[in-house]
Amino acid sequence: MKKKMSNETKIKLIYSGELVVIALIILVISILKFTGVMPTKQTRLLVYNIISLIGFVWIVVDFVWSIASKKRRQKTCFLDKFLMLPAGLYILFFDIMCFAKFFTYEEAIVQYSIAGILMYLAVIELFMAVYHWFKPVPQILEAIEEANKPEENIDQKI
Repeated sequence: MKKKMSNETKIKLIYSGELVVIALIILVISILKFTGVMPTKQTRLLVYNIISLIGFVWIVVDFVWSIASKKRRQKTCFLDKFLMLPAGLYILFFDIMCFAKFFTYEEAIVQYSIAGILMYLAVIELFMAVYHWFKPVPQILEAIEEANKPEENIDQKI
């Protein structure tokens, strides 16, 4: 006889599973970058710098928004926000150094910096997947609560 999974387990499994998949994708890209299988070219570095600069802006805006807004503060996990701040600050520093031409795409520091920051992000994602399995974020708790509500009969509303 099969045991039926509860709504809580399903929702937590989906959320944590999504974080694990993201972490594995980032980890594979990081390993490919670190080993040199995915080489850095000038256009790739420029695209990476632009995307990562946008990512830095989002990390800071999301952090400030979470602190400033009472409504958002209740729905977020500040551990996630604090873990992303060092990555955002490093990305800002690295992007400035690349835009100022202190680093060129041929240098090994570029390859290892990109691989290192991606590895850090993969570790954060894996940690968040495990942590949020045991302590779900408030938004997941709301989704679990909503999923456990008994469905109202549509005929009674009419």
